[in-house]
Amino acid sequence: MKIRKWEIALAVSFILSLLIAAPVRIQADLQSKLTRLHVVANSDSEEDQALKMRVRDAVLKAASGYESVCPELLSDIEKAAQDAAGEYKVSVSCGEEWFDTRRYDTFSLPCGRYNAVRVTIGEGKGKNFWCVVFPPLCAAVSEKELSAVPGLTGKEISFVTEDGAVCVVGFKIAELWGRVSKYVNFFEKS
Repeated sequence: MKIRKWEIALAVSFILSLLIAAPVRIQADLQSKLTRLHVVANSDSEEDQALKMRVRDAVLKAASGYESVCPELLSDIEKAAQDAAGEYKVSVSCGEEWFDTRRYDTFSLPCGRYNAVRVTIGEGKGKNFWCVVFPPLCAAVSEKELSAVPGLTGKEISFVTEDGAVCVVGFKIAELWGRVSKYVNFFEKS
């Protein structure tokens, strides 16, 4: 029996689609389960950068004990951030935001659109701070601690913590998919 070129192409396409689907599915699951924190400093001055970290600490303290963003929490976060910021006006919003692939101390998150709490201090022209506020993953988190986070599967934990070739390829696939979908979303909104 002779195998035709189109049959080989179909088989290769099927295998590639399976290889691509897994990281993309894991990325989408992570995006739906995590809420990122984005704190933007007033400026890049040392004082404003130090203030950004104090605001971050106040926001994380206000958010501790909650499991998701809700209207009451948003007002608690805004009050805590404003108290920490002193004379600077603080604005707090919640919504979807694009995040590039981000490497933290013990894990990485693929790029994509995540639910986010954004805290902008003053003019918001300084360097940013990112982390995950729900579940609370802003401190260095070990794989053991990640496995205790409700809602995260073993595959998701492995995806964000492993440094092996499978993870690198998976992240690249998820990143490419995220970038393509970012532009597709841009054209759909235009």
